Amino acid sequence: MSLSMVIPLYNEEKNIRKVVIGLSHTFERSSIDYELILVNNGSTDKTPQILESLARKRPDTIKVVHISVNQGYGWGVISGLKRVSQEYVGFMGGDGQMEPSDVLRVYSKLIDENLDLCQVKRVLRKDGPIREFISYCYNFIFRFLFSWKVKDVNATPKIMRREIYEKLDLVSQDWFLDAEVVIKCTKMRCKVGEVSAIFHKRETGESGVNFFTILEFVKNMIRYRVRPFESGH
Repeated sequence: MSLSMVIPLYNEEKNIRKVVIGLSHTFERSSIDYELILVNNGSTDKTPQILESLARKRPDTIKVVHISVNQGYGWGVISGLKRVSQEYVGFMGGDGQMEPSDVLRVYSKLIDENLDLCQVKRVLRKDGPIREFISYCYNFIFRFLFSWKVKDVNATPKIMRREIYEKLDLVSQDWFLDAEVVIKCTKMRCKVGEVSAIFHKRETGESGVNFFTILEFVKNMIRYRVRPFESGH
């Protein structure tokens, strides 16, 4: 079993070591042939230096991608996915809000049930009522506009077969990337699964998701309805 995990990071200097060490130990204990592709998504703190330090310590399992100017969450993920080399590929946030054991459960379900795509479903959120409300609004609007196969469209990690990823031709540079994956997998009639998980509160740092994110989501949903997934959207 082999897995490439892409982790886009924007100013996560206080979280990334814990995330990388936790994932590395979890995958190694399970004898998974893995690589972590850490994307410095235009960070202005010490994230780039920390990533390089981690890569020097684990050159066989860590790749670093540097983006000089942040162009969005989706662009960070896409930039990392271009470097994957393993049979299964995925992406997730680098804020430490998801347990490494849950990432493993997503991967294991994908393998055990011969799925094309698997992701988490956040059944309990500890990141506060505002974030929960934003996510609820997004999922409600998305459910109204689109046919979908998952309950929590913007949750990560998302892990899929590499051959599926290569067919998706992802273009969304912002937060709509998660929705693009779900929409395209649904159109391809992919076998999709979910794993229930707890979404923890951030220990440090600030989230990039806010009420303006809802406006961005809605804008992209409308744009997709009019002109599906043209370059950059």
